[in-house]
Amino acid sequence: MTQGDIQLTECCLCAQSAVRELADFGPQPICNRYLPRPDGPEFMHPMALGQCGACGLVQLLRPVPAEEIVPPYDWIVYNEPEGHLDRLADILSGLPGLLKRGVIAGVSYKDDTLLRRLRERGHRYTWRLDAHRDLDMESTGASVELLQGRISPEGATHITHGRGRSDMVIGRQVLEHSHRMRDFLEGLKRLLYPGGFVVVEVPDCTRAVENGDAAILWEEHIVYFTPQTFRWNLAIAGFKLVHYECFPYPFENSLVAVVQADAAASEGAFPPASSLEPEFDRARRFVRGIEEQRRKARALFARYRAGGGRVALFGAGHLACTYINILGLADVIDFVVDDHPKKKGLFMPGSRLPIRGSEALLTENVKLCLLSLSPEAEDKVIGRNQAFLARGGVFSSINPSSKHALKL
Repeated sequence: MTQGDIQLTECCLCAQSAVRELADFGPQPICNRYLPRPDGPEFMHPMALGQCGACGLVQLLRPVPAEEIVPPYDWIVYNEPEGHLDRLADILSGLPGLLKRGVIAGVSYKDDTLLRRLRERGHRYTWRLDAHRDLDMESTGASVELLQGRISPEGATHITHGRGRSDMVIGRQVLEHSHRMRDFLEGLKRLLYPGGFVVVEVPDCTRAVENGDAAILWEEHIVYFTPQTFRWNLAIAGFKLVHYECFPYPFENSLVAVVQADAAASEGAFPPASSLEPEFDRARRFVRGIEEQRRKARALFARYRAGGGRVALFGAGHLACTYINILGLADVIDFVVDDHPKKKGLFMPGSRLPIRGSEALLTENVKLCLLSLSPEAEDKVIGRNQAFLARGGVFSSINPSSKHALKL
């Protein structure tokens, strides 16, 4: 990892030419490209992290082309937090001006469960973008990865010719995947009747950045919002804030903004330097913390292995992939555990570590098992593997916010 202070490119959202490099992590794999054998060829792409000096937004400087991110396996799915959706549906249903006969549109499959809740509250006229019909997409298995690039001012014109305009457009957990965010947001505006609402939901990266959680970095997430940079950039993009909510979760909160198009909102929307300094300081500490985390983790895992035990990591998802590769831990972790029948027998991207079932915790003399899972799944895995604990094994989470967090 190297650091620099060179002006590189314009911000992917506010479009200011003020983005400076924070860290270069070198070539990294695509986290969904599990390998069928450990010696096979692998696509790698440079990963560098930067921050806009005008709006404070942390972002990837050279995103992986969207077509390279499409999962090669049809069994790969990503689940978004939904515990807040009943409350969010109540908020949206109560918005002044949103009538029961209003039309509500969803952008992706991630909006289906919220649309269902709105129908239960009397909003009968809902629909969701169809990749083939509305966006002329032929790729089977392509979802948010390619969809985000088709929502633009031009794409919106095509959509409204077939669908008409809507009174509300919902886009949950899509903006952070977008390669051309200003075009994406402008496209959402053009799907609306005048005075219509856009609902945008993104993950809140504040806690992960403050805790130095290296696993947060993912080639599919182009930007890393905090509540401040989220609200600033919506205003810069010409949106007036109608309602804002931060829904708390154990690892990563969900930020939701209900906005309306208003060109006047962008006037004076760029934050003053005094407001940006906390964002700059947080990002600098994050980068420094990754280097320290790497050093301490390598030393700890090496001690376990020197004593004759083995180190495993439970959960063969993108968090595990990033954690191993960004921190350079492939040589001090023995294998990855996952009971998904399609993953077992494959090898992790980048590190090429084998993926084995949970029985390996006992048969392979594992002393330390790292957890790369949701809070609920952590407790379930620990509960199902009491024999491992009884033999002196230790479970520790790679997530610094977990109650089982690894002590470095």
